[in-house]
Amino acid sequence: ESWIESFVEQTANIHSPAIFRRWSAISTLAAVLEQKVWVKTARPMYPNMYVFLVGHPGVGKTRTMREGTSYVRDLPDFHLAPISMTFASLVDSLVKAKRFIARPTEDPLEYNSMYIAADELGTFVHKYDNEMIDGLSAFYDPDPYQQVRRTSDVNIKIRSPQLNILCGTTPQNLTDFMPEKAWGQGFTSRLLMVFSDERIIGDDFAPVESSHSVDLLHDIEIINGIIGEFQVTDQYRKAVNDWRQLGEVPVPNHPKLIHYVTRRRAHLYKMSMISAIDRSNSLILTKDDFNRAMGWLLEAEDTMIEIFKAGATNADAAAMEEIIHFIKINDRGFGVSEQKITRFASDRIPLHSILRVIEIMERSGQIHLKGRDKVTKLRYYSIGESLAGG
Repeated sequence: ESWIESFVEQTANIHSPAIFRRWSAISTLAAVLEQKVWVKTARPMYPNMYVFLVGHPGVGKTRTMREGTSYVRDLPDFHLAPISMTFASLVDSLVKAKRFIARPTEDPLEYNSMYIAADELGTFVHKYDNEMIDGLSAFYDPDPYQQVRRTSDVNIKIRSPQLNILCGTTPQNLTDFMPEKAWGQGFTSRLLMVFSDERIIGDDFAPVESSHSVDLLHDIEIINGIIGEFQVTDQYRKAVNDWRQLGEVPVPNHPKLIHYVTRRRAHLYKMSMISAIDRSNSLILTKDDFNRAMGWLLEAEDTMIEIFKAGATNADAAAMEEIIHFIKINDRGFGVSEQKITRFASDRIPLHSILRVIEIMERSGQIHLKGRDKVTKLRYYSIGESLAGG
């Protein structure tokens, strides 16, 4: 009854969080639908999505993405993008990803669509590059694109370009990659970021059946052939309008999500189309699709703030963790002298930052003043409770 939920169930043996498996499946269907289906708002909207799976190393991002892409690799005329690209090579690949679908009683569909599935953000985009990021933003909506390369006298025109993206990254890599200004620009407003730090512990030596399903492959081949415009039921329309009247609650309030909020409704419509295709071949959006898409949207948004918390670890924070460990293993019951702590910290953070870091750690309660040496006046710190006197 559901390709997505069947995928989640079928991949239960790969030791990856269910939320990652679900969003890999959602992204897979979005990529297969390309520009073959649409819903009309002010203009046609297509179900393509930019999804980032965000988690610490070893939680299963790569495994679940590989399962999703295994179902699309052999679809006829489906275009998977190279993993490592400059913007110029991205455009060249998109030019080659041309689709022509004849329709006996209607005009043919002509467009260029490509799926970027990169298990690491750093392998896909090595550094934040304005040309690349602006280009990814442009290819979210299938507006005509033109590029003139003066060095090679090439004039590239793409009538209807479109990308789908599924990318894995760690919170630290994401926050390091995105400069502060990027959160106020168009690319990040198009991102649906899904975070999980759940680590699935399984038996590495247990017999494992293949997670690749013939039934799922058969169904996605059928989905790949669906073409047409979605119709909207009165119930779906009412559900959307009621939600809008209430202020589209609950609204994420993190400062970095201010511009993302403006695109929530578009994300909802895209996921509603995916929900409808997931359950049947009929191109009709119902209230059930609204509710299901809303559930997916809120599931992703509930995790987004955790991304910024997890990615906030910087050089000072990492040094603090090492200092805490150093004090733990060297405390013999009377604390560790600030002299030893300073010497240890000097190999990890700039000298001018050491006293500030120690002061922050003391004020935040990460370390406590154990006492002072009455002769040398050296202070001694511990991880346990502070003691008066010295």
